[in-house]
Amino acid sequence: GAATELTPVTVIIRTDHDTLETGIGAATIDGIDEPIGPGALRRLAADANLIPAVLRGPSQVLDLGTSTRLFSRGQKLALAERDGGCAWTGCTHPPSFTEAHHIRWWSRGGPTNLDNGILLCPFHHHRIHDDHWTITIQNGIPWFIPPSHIDRHQTPIRGGRIHLAA
Repeated sequence: GAATELTPVTVIIRTDHDTLETGIGAATIDGIDEPIGPGALRRLAADANLIPAVLRGPSQVLDLGTSTRLFSRGQKLALAERDGGCAWTGCTHPPSFTEAHHIRWWSRGGPTNLDNGILLCPFHHHRIHDDHWTITIQNGIPWFIPPSHIDRHQTPIRGGRIHLAA
């Protein structure tokens, strides 16, 4: 019945590998201020489709090279954790309203890897492609470079939310 018609929800829970293994520590859930303990995390994970973002632990392959065009679900989740939403300056669209874009376009030999990916909402994704903007990442900060027909000096514009771990 009705339960099968419900739209699935993705919940990001952050914890570290040691907390999962030892049962000591806490986890955080996006949008909830109070952390939860590992026991509560395990109970929630058993009852729902929760995706834990486990830090400092073994992980899946996230660099797929040029043989694969589309970013995988795991890559999109990693980009969502890193970027926090559309990386365009001032855009507030959350990860759920974004698409993974190849910084160096796949059609031009850009690999489907995290360091060549960035989240953009559909509007800004089309703007990049239609107007031929370029993007560079410097010290973990995205810079959007307008084409010469928009800005003859092509002055880079600082982007939004990318946070890379040191």
